[in-house]
Amino acid sequence: MKAKISDIVLGSLVADTYSLGAHWIYDKNEIENSTLNWDGLNAPLASWHDTKDKGDFTHYGDQLVCFYEYVLKNESYDSAGYIKVWQTYMETYTGYIDGATKNTLENLSLNKALPCGSSSTDLSVVGRIAPLLKMSQNEEEFLNNVDSFVCLTHNSDIVKQTASFFAQVLWQVYNDDKSILECIKEVKKSSGVKIKVFVDDALNCRLETTDALNSFGLACSVTDGFSGVIFLLNKYENDFETALIQNAKAGGDSSARGMIIAMLMVAAYGSDIIPNNWCDEMNYSLKQ
Repeated sequence: MKAKISDIVLGSLVADTYSLGAHWIYDKNEIENSTLNWDGLNAPLASWHDTKDKGDFTHYGDQLVCFYEYVLKNESYDSAGYIKVWQTYMETYTGYIDGATKNTLENLSLNKALPCGSSSTDLSVVGRIAPLLKMSQNEEEFLNNVDSFVCLTHNSDIVKQTASFFAQVLWQVYNDDKSILECIKEVKKSSGVKIKVFVDDALNCRLETTDALNSFGLACSVTDGFSGVIFLLNKYENDFETALIQNAKAGGDSSARGMIIAMLMVAAYGSDIIPNNWCDEMNYSLKQ
């Protein structure tokens, strides 16, 4: 049975709240010596998230909630309309304000023309594109909507290329009877050189998970995170729980990687792959 769009969004949100515990911890020993419960959700170790508690989202998940609730109230996507909603939300936000948000808010305050997003190369915005499936009648419209959405906060070429790649994979996984890896390999054929290198590096890597993710990079940028996402999807394609646990144990920007992984896995296999207790411990009830 075809996955519901709301279930795909749920998958990304669960991945984000699960990642919160070890998110932005880069010290392997700190993670290994922590008291984190890998079978459930955790309060954050990182001081960046000191306003958050067990079951909450990072600033990535909070922005996905903001966008999803906008989508529920509107029949079509309008970048000018949404950026006003986002701006109002983020101007009073009490969680972490990342560079992309800060710079975009500054540009908006100067009344710069849209798209006035930051030049951030962060991967995180890609994990927030699933709600646009609800507002797109075909793949062309979906890809155009994704590009418009991403540019609002992350207006850099590498992020736009990355978002287009994963949007194509998501569309194919959601609409066609193909595996995630089949779709990744198909979309790679028409991708640029950088994207092809990211994919090939991941598919050819034979290291153990933590070593592999460290070799690709654990930081927030596309350059660090892209190959890690593909590696995890290749190694744990239909094992949602193990993929998210191993992703979180590696540390760094685990939420950005995890949200994309979860988005594609739920699109392919439905919401039954999400551990029930992770959903139950989440401090948000997804609206339909």
